[in-house]
Amino acid sequence: MPMLVIKAGGSVITRKGESPVFDRAAVSRLAASLAELAEPFALVHGTGSFGKPPALRYGYLSGRIPPGGAPIDAINASLRRLHLAFLRELRSAGLEVCSVPGPEHFSLSGGRPVPADPSVIAAPLASGRVPVVSSGIFPDGAGGGVVVSSDALASALCGLLRPRLAVFFTDAPGLLDAAGAVLPELDEPGLEAFSRACPGEPGDVSGGMRGKAAELLAILRGGGRALVLDGRRPEGLASFLAGRSGPGTLLLPGRA
Repeated sequence: MPMLVIKAGGSVITRKGESPVFDRAAVSRLAASLAELAEPFALVHGTGSFGKPPALRYGYLSGRIPPGGAPIDAINASLRRLHLAFLRELRSAGLEVCSVPGPEHFSLSGGRPVPADPSVIAAPLASGRVPVVSSGIFPDGAGGGVVVSSDALASALCGLLRPRLAVFFTDAPGLLDAAGAVLPELDEPGLEAFSRACPGEPGDVSGGMRGKAAELLAILRGGGRALVLDGRRPEGLASFLAGRSGPGTLLLPGRA
């Protein structure tokens, strides 16, 4: 079944800062654009200002939390509030959505998220609904936790669903070169070179752009295509699907 996997970055759905702030206006625009899509899709969202400040505060920028290292339940409760607010806006736009909290419905295998029961994703799609996956802190089995990024969850969904296109909405008009210009298209070697050139972002528990590039590479190596778009202008997706050119970066498997 032709379909999409769409990832809405935390920088798109929240406002940056030390306090968690849901950007309702931005999500409303995004939801309205998604409601116009003619084909089924699964949706993943990031955590933004609900996820990064606690990582800084409690010092788990490596993504691993030792037992007692942070109030995991309280942090996940805050992330849950973000998820529910996101779902409300999607429903207000007319989308029939199904909540799929990542820590509840994915397990970790070799450090990678894997759907514990693929039917939790497949069943809503088959009935015309949108499964909406949230990221969060996963239990590590030893009393601590592991932060799993929404990029990694989107990559996992691509492995499960084999969509015709993975769409990553970010707070930039696409992947940018050193001069700040949008790279319109990259093949696999080009994305590998882009990833190597990305500076490290030690203040970002999700791995920043380098981490995102790694997950995009995983999608390409699995034979998929991906598109990086500006989530502040979500109508760009409909333009791309209609065959009209516009800002964004198209990523293609193999070598062009």
